[in-house]
Amino acid sequence: MRVILFLIIALPLLRKYRLRPNILGVSAQSYGGLLPYILLTRPCDQARSFAEGLMACGVAAQKILIDPILKIEAVPAPYDFSLVQGLLITSANAVAHLPVDLVGSNLPAFCVGEATTRAASKRGLAARHMAATAQGLCKALGHENSTGPLLYLRGAHTTLDIMHYFLGTETNVQNLVTYQQTTQGLRDETYHILQTVKKVVLPIFSSRSAQLLCTLDLDWTRHSAVAISQAVADSCRNARFGEVIVSSNPDAASMLGVITPLMAAKSG
Repeated sequence: MRVILFLIIALPLLRKYRLRPNILGVSAQSYGGLLPYILLTRPCDQARSFAEGLMACGVAAQKILIDPILKIEAVPAPYDFSLVQGLLITSANAVAHLPVDLVGSNLPAFCVGEATTRAASKRGLAARHMAATAQGLCKALGHENSTGPLLYLRGAHTTLDIMHYFLGTETNVQNLVTYQQTTQGLRDETYHILQTVKKVVLPIFSSRSAQLLCTLDLDWTRHSAVAISQAVADSCRNARFGEVIVSSNPDAASMLGVITPLMAAKSG
């Protein structure tokens, strides 16, 4: 009789507080809110790759939104590579749009980021990981005693113009734009989520993306930005994001390490 009475009282309560597993295997009820969304606005291929990393860390696929604010497009880049002594590569996009004459050339390639270095090696370059940032690359080149000419493969928009950085020095750097970052508007569904959901986490990987996002007519105070650099973080603070967190290192692994715990934060 006592068991029957217990069930009559307990079952309605259990239905009310039913378990809703999250990425950490903890019920949403235990921390008082539903999981936030993650909005990825990187170019499509990079966004998909990062989404795979998030899911490998346990983030539910239905909580990941992909809506690129930039599209990477190739730019015709005719050039006489016969005198080039080395390449400067600061982005995986530059590797993806490597001029065909450089593929398999075994030219020295001074790279930013380990992933970019690996990608450059796979395309037949003698790639070396020099630094985690473009600024770090410039400092490292100062110890290489390489006068060049060095060719900086870059996009139409760049945070640091390395050719300009080395003007007036013995290091001869030339620019070659091989791709452009074309602006895309966010979808209506994305706007609706940003306007109605209390918390969306936005990993932001470039100053260009930050500038484009922060100029949108949206109330960012309800959302969180995870910035890959201090420059990106400054843009997000100026746009009054409710929370701005800077990744400890400017790479995807560090960004994942910041974002995954946020998915257990209270959002309601």
